[in-house]
Amino acid sequence: MDARISKFSKIVLILILFSAGAAGGYLLLSRERLGSQRTWMQDGGPPYFIERAAADTEVASTEAEITHSRNNAIVQAARKVGSSVVSVSTVQVEIVRDPWFDLFYPFRRGMERKHYGLGSGFIIDKRGYILTNQHVIEDADTIKISLANGEEFEARVVGADYESDLAMLKVDAKTDLPAAELGDSSDLLVGEWAIAIGNPFGFLLKDSQPTVTVGVVSATDRSLRENGRVFDNLIQTDASINPGNSGGPLVNCYGQVIGVNTAIFSTSGGSQGVGFAIPINNAKQKINELIQYGMVMEPWVGVEYQELNKDIAAHLGSPVSEGLLISDIAEGGPAEKAGLMRGDIVVKIGDQSVRTLDEATAAGKLLKSGQEAIFRVVRNGEFQDITVKVGSAETAEVAKAWFGMVVQVPTREAAKKYGLSSYRKGVLVIQVDRNSPADAAELRRGDLILTMAKEQADVFRSFDEEIEIKTIDDFRKFVSGIRSGQRIRIVFKRKEKLWRTYLAAVRS
Repeated sequence: MDARISKFSKIVLILILFSAGAAGGYLLLSRERLGSQRTWMQDGGPPYFIERAAADTEVASTEAEITHSRNNAIVQAARKVGSSVVSVSTVQVEIVRDPWFDLFYPFRRGMERKHYGLGSGFIIDKRGYILTNQHVIEDADTIKISLANGEEFEARVVGADYESDLAMLKVDAKTDLPAAELGDSSDLLVGEWAIAIGNPFGFLLKDSQPTVTVGVVSATDRSLRENGRVFDNLIQTDASINPGNSGGPLVNCYGQVIGVNTAIFSTSGGSQGVGFAIPINNAKQKINELIQYGMVMEPWVGVEYQELNKDIAAHLGSPVSEGLLISDIAEGGPAEKAGLMRGDIVVKIGDQSVRTLDEATAAGKLLKSGQEAIFRVVRNGEFQDITVKVGSAETAEVAKAWFGMVVQVPTREAAKKYGLSSYRKGVLVIQVDRNSPADAAELRRGDLILTMAKEQADVFRSFDEEIEIKTIDDFRKFVSGIRSGQRIRIVFKRKEKLWRTYLAAVRS
């Protein structure tokens, strides 16, 4: 019995000693783990963020440097011009006729179909003048302008020019509006920063804040044919330009506008890194005319050219074999008054050398009505400089009052542009107002009016004898004798086909 108790006591003692050892080992291990955890936290463990002390001057200095680098030239340029960039939203209402509907409701107006458009623009004058592309607002019935701060205005078209793709809008604000600073596009450097600002896809973003994209000036003096327009001297950029950017500014790193974004080259319809802008210097030449006249006054010299070749040069005994031979001169035009003559060989217009008809057209676009341009010509084997005071193709504003259109004297450049084989007679339609009598008669830009006749005041609704419209004066004389509401029959040429139409004279 005593032996058994002694043996049991030994077992209990062993268990007690084992438990005590395990407990001590656990406490020792816990202390080691705690010390390790404290070391881990001191060496960069959780938490995973750093709370900077206010007196940490080294971190403050680093943040100041980063802030300075973030506020770079591009950020400052975008901030400078951003408030002057606007969104241009348009609505065009088309009346759709249904023959079956008209059969049962002959006096009902057709169904309306609305077409929505979006573009950009920028304020050039604090009084509310806004420059954009003509194709952005073409045929629009209503135009809404949204400023960067969210304000909205109804805009009216002050002037538009199809060929240059420029349009001037006007909004009436109660306070002065922020205007963009126009720069100089004559000294652009290939590779310098180019910043495109506008409202691409604004109808999806639902935000009036402009979008900024950055690239470089990829090239200058680019030519492009777009929707019947021929552009020269364009700026090419790889700054992303997308649908809705049209009409917005292309800006340099100083925040100055150097171009008007107008077109992209794309196989997908989106930006592929090849965008084009109208140089702002080209736009400057037209801004005042758009505001003053509602259109661009086409410069006119009054000469017809023929390209010179070696055979003609040899026949004339010319010392040059490249240039433009003057084949005809408009009677009483600027060229004749300056002393240019048939047979003169033009080799330079202003600062531009000319060898082809295309080069002459490009040089002519740089001329401005009223300026004096020097024509360098070869006459009798000798070089001469002749100063020509550039005029403007004469227009008949009376046509706008009666018919809602503008006509002018046809020129060689205009004939080439609109595919006319002859332009010695007639007057050329260069502008048609939407919903005007001329628009209802389906007259279009580029139509050459040849004859006109007035409806007689009798029950038979017959017309007087056709009057041939040879000159702008013939047109003025005809229009001066019409009465309000009188129907006019017009025969005109569109490209190579003759057409007839009728319109009602409604004086605006």
